[in-house]
Amino acid sequence: MTTQEAREKVLSAFNEDTYYYSHVLPFGYTNFIDGMAWVGLLCGAAYKVGDTEVAQKCERYLNRLLTVGKDARNFAPMQVSDSWIKSKTIPGYWYKEKPQSFAGPVGLRFAIDNGAHLNDPFQIKSKARLMTYGGWAFGYLVRWMSFLRQHVNSMFLAYLIIGKKPASSMMWLCEENPFFSYIAGKKCSVEYPDMNKVSDGHTEDRDYIVPLEKRKPSAWVFRGWPQSEYIRGGVHQGSMYTPAAQLVGDYLQSTL
Repeated sequence: MTTQEAREKVLSAFNEDTYYYSHVLPFGYTNFIDGMAWVGLLCGAAYKVGDTEVAQKCERYLNRLLTVGKDARNFAPMQVSDSWIKSKTIPGYWYKEKPQSFAGPVGLRFAIDNGAHLNDPFQIKSKARLMTYGGWAFGYLVRWMSFLRQHVNSMFLAYLIIGKKPASSMMWLCEENPFFSYIAGKKCSVEYPDMNKVSDGHTEDRDYIVPLEKRKPSAWVFRGWPQSEYIRGGVHQGSMYTPAAQLVGDYLQSTL
C-alpha cells in the first residue's frame, strides 16, 4: 500500500458529523479504547509534514474524546455496549469510561507539541523521563523476559515524548520498525503487513527479526513482538485495520 493509498483509507475512517475515528474499515462504531494514543500520534505526524486535512480530523476527534466525559476512551452517538455511559456534556453521545494508560497521554502530548490546540490534563513527561532511566537494562532484559514484551512500545514512547534517543541496548528493536527507527533518528523503509482480517491465523516465534510485512496486523503494528511471525489462514472477513500506523511511519520517516 502506498502512502497516498494509506492516507485515503485513514481519511475514510473519520466521520465528518460525529468526529469519530474507526480503527477498522468499513467504518464502524466499536469498543476500541486506544484512540487517544494512535490518533494523537497520527495528529502530530500529520502536523509535522503539513498535512492539515488529516491533522485537523485527528484534532477534532481528540477534542471530542477529551470533552465527552471523564476518562473517556471512546465515544459514539449511541450506546455501543452496556458498559458505556451517557455523556453529560455532549447531548446524544455515549462514551466508554476507563482511565488512560501511558500511550494515550503520550499521543495527546505529541499532537500538542506539533501544533494541535488541545487541553492536556496529563503530566506525562515526568513519568516518561523516569522510565527512560531504565532503558539500558530494559533493552537487554526484554530479550529473555517475555513479560516485558508488552512494555516495548511504552518505552519507545517515553523516549519520543522527551525528545531523547533510546538506549543503545534497545536499538535492535528498531529493525524493521519505521516508528521506533524514527525515534532513534534512523532511516527505515519496509513493506507493511496485509491489514485485511482473516478468519484464522496464529503467531510463531522465530530466533531472528521478522520482516514487518510478515507480522500480525493490528491497529498499531509497531508494538508487535519483532520475532513473532504471523501465519495467515482461513478467508478474508470483509474488514481491515485502518492503516494509521503506516501513515505515521511514512510521515515521520520522511522528516529524517
